[in-house]
Amino acid sequence: MNWSPDEHYQSRKVASEYDRKRFASVPGRVFNHLEKRTIVKCFARVPKGQTIADAPCGTGRLAEPLLAAGYRVHGLDISDEMLEIARQRLRGFPGRFACEVVDVKASRPHEPLYDAALCARVLMHFPLDQQVEFLTGVARLSRSIVVINHSLDSGYQRFRRRVKHWLGNQASANYPVSNADIRVLLQQSGLREVQRYRLASLVSEAIYIVAERITPAAESARARQSQSAAAVS
Repeated sequence: MNWSPDEHYQSRKVASEYDRKRFASVPGRVFNHLEKRTIVKCFARVPKGQTIADAPCGTGRLAEPLLAAGYRVHGLDISDEMLEIARQRLRGFPGRFACEVVDVKASRPHEPLYDAALCARVLMHFPLDQQVEFLTGVARLSRSIVVINHSLDSGYQRFRRRVKHWLGNQASANYPVSNADIRVLLQQSGLREVQRYRLASLVSEAIYIVAERITPAAESARARQSQSAAAVS
């Protein structure tokens, strides 16, 4: 069966059941709590009050802890059905949450529009070349960092996926990535990893990467830091 994430999430039924199917169980609630806490930690270097682009925003589940932490969030998603759930969920943050239907893979202005960006729970749906296309679009939105969520591939995680499949659990990521894939993904998207978080690595393949945009200014600052370190040593 050909499964298209672009089409799948534009179903009203899928949107209305999305959170319940994934996060209503006890393990799902625990994962939801840990993931929200990790996402806020990833943006700790971004001053409160600044605006974070959440692409794709989906049902607003991860926008919610960022808003609660004092940020503004602008949600972008290809599915208005998912965004309608987000609008209802986040109506308690008037003036600090906005959203629009956007395909971030499409061309947008070169000038970054937001102070930072979040790209969560989407890249693992696509092969690596399409991941690069998607993440490049998200990176263009950010003036500083981009926080990325992905599924890490390893021998242990492949074993876990097989066990989950045997038990009839929800299918794992279609396109998990190795560390080598992550380096390619970031480099070709114009990003550089600066920090990484794991979420319950024994029971989850989720990985969270804080990456900075590779700009001339960032390159110069990195070169100065390297020269200073070399001079000290």
